[in-house]
Amino acid sequence: MSELLGQLSPPLVLIVGWLLIVAEAGLLIGVLLPGTSVLVALGYLSHLGVVPLGATIAVAAFAAVTGTQLSFLLGRRRKGPSATRLDALSRFWERGRLLLVRRGVWAVMVGQWLGSARTLVPRLAGWSGMPYRAFACASMPVAGTWAATLVTLSRCMAPEVIHQITSHLALAGPSAVALLLLIFWLRHHRQAGNQGR
Repeated sequence: MSELLGQLSPPLVLIVGWLLIVAEAGLLIGVLLPGTSVLVALGYLSHLGVVPLGATIAVAAFAAVTGTQLSFLLGRRRKGPSATRLDALSRFWERGRLLLVRRGVWAVMVGQWLGSARTLVPRLAGWSGMPYRAFACASMPVAGTWAATLVTLSRCMAPEVIHQITSHLALAGPSAVALLLLIFWLRHHRQAGNQGR
């Protein structure tokens, strides 16, 4: 296996890794793409000597930053869900927008470390009207740190350990979204019950 991996072209490996990381962070398909798995794979390939560690960290960090900037800019172009969409989806987007208005840069920084939130938070930040400078000051260092950390850890630790850590982080994002939806639903029904009295 090591011999087969050793025949891979380092520039090609880094270009493919860059494209996958940008797509994971920048496009809505990123909710389904395992961006952390790409970083773990790059770190492991660096451990095997297929790609140099410095170049791998630089490419991964640059890709993570590029992806979040792309997601923010795409969020700026859109006005959120249209009125013809499901009412629950519209309320979800509106709640996310309000959360970003209230929590701002903290939401951007925490979202970078949580699974599918990494794709959704920058888009919501752009849609909510967050100033680009505030977004960039929060997003760029955190996205770069996130990528560099996962590549470095996966180079130094067993891939199985890193996979377990990142799978827990990947579950944290959807779990947090599900918890928020449940809280909003319970609040809505409680308010509707209070108004009915």
